[in-house]
Amino acid sequence: MKIKLLLIFIFIFGLEAHADLCEALLAEPRPSGFFALRAQNDNPSAQNDSDPTSSLIAYLSRLLDENLIGDAHLERFAAGLEQGQVVNPISKEEAQADYALLLHHGGLERLILDALDRAIFLSWAQKRLSERSIVREQRGVVRQDTEVPFFQMEFVEIPAGEFMMKEKEKQVKSTIPNPYFISRFQTTQWQWAMVMGENPSQFKDGAESIEVEINGKFIRMQPDHPIERVIWNDIHKLFLPRLNELSKKDDPLIYRVISDHLKGKRYRLPTNAEWEKAARAGTDTVLSFGDSETWPPEYGWFRKNSNRQTHAVGLKLPNSWELYDMYGNVWEWTSDQGFDGSRIMRGNSVGAIAPNLNYVDRYDGHLNTHSGDVGFRLVRTDE
Repeated sequence: MKIKLLLIFIFIFGLEAHADLCEALLAEPRPSGFFALRAQNDNPSAQNDSDPTSSLIAYLSRLLDENLIGDAHLERFAAGLEQGQVVNPISKEEAQADYALLLHHGGLERLILDALDRAIFLSWAQKRLSERSIVREQRGVVRQDTEVPFFQMEFVEIPAGEFMMKEKEKQVKSTIPNPYFISRFQTTQWQWAMVMGENPSQFKDGAESIEVEINGKFIRMQPDHPIERVIWNDIHKLFLPRLNELSKKDDPLIYRVISDHLKGKRYRLPTNAEWEKAARAGTDTVLSFGDSETWPPEYGWFRKNSNRQTHAVGLKLPNSWELYDMYGNVWEWTSDQGFDGSRIMRGNSVGAIAPNLNYVDRYDGHLNTHSGDVGFRLVRTDE
């Protein structure tokens, strides 16, 4: 019953991939098939599928392959073995902070209760650490301590004042009382991973895919592509609190992610009005580049020119306020509530059928909507 509740909990937060893996691993505590094969490959001395040592090795191997755990977890595991203990490589604190690790922590606890061969485990853990170190050197994986080679967040000031906001078929006067700063680009996979330590994106694999090592964990990504498949709740309840805590502490990490960060500033999603004012860039035309409702391909990624895949941010022409990808690539979450408790998304995406696109394009997304064409950009404020 507890396992079912945990699976439902993870599904609600949009972690389908992790939930599927958890269910497969926990449904049968003695792995067979793929897991048994992996156990035999990693541990030739394993006797059969029911051997608890091979079962746990298979489980840990899969978690490593899925990039759910990294070198730090292996080192913790090996250190415990050297002291004669089999410790859970996923700590309780990590499990409480990361939904993707919550169920795996419980699954590992179940396997650790069995009689295990510590000598075989220690040999396996040391071998995997050595192999991962060699692979890291051979691949030339980007390290955290190197010069940042990817797009960082940077912010553009948007003036206060009135503007005409289009609602359905009419123009409505709207007022922004104070200036604000909005991100020049959509938030990228690398930026998200630097803060969250994982990459949920659908489009992590592609022509520009690499593995970036963050805190000893290899994370697959197309670093400058927009982050997507992130639900509103994860942005609001996980990503933003972590980012704002980094700002509060003046942590050096935040300066790696945000090139023009100012100590103590706070970050949030834009309101619907803030997003549209920024997109209009001082114009009152249908689009910031004119009254034509045809969406020129040089200004955004949509179905016809994107192959229905995301592309690196900043490749298309900006609007007159130097904001990129306000049209297409991914829908962008805002903070405003839509119909029936939903949240408003703006800007359309690589799935859009052009022409007939304009500022009215919006979508009311459920809080748990996670799609390969939904991302976000941020606003920076004093409070």
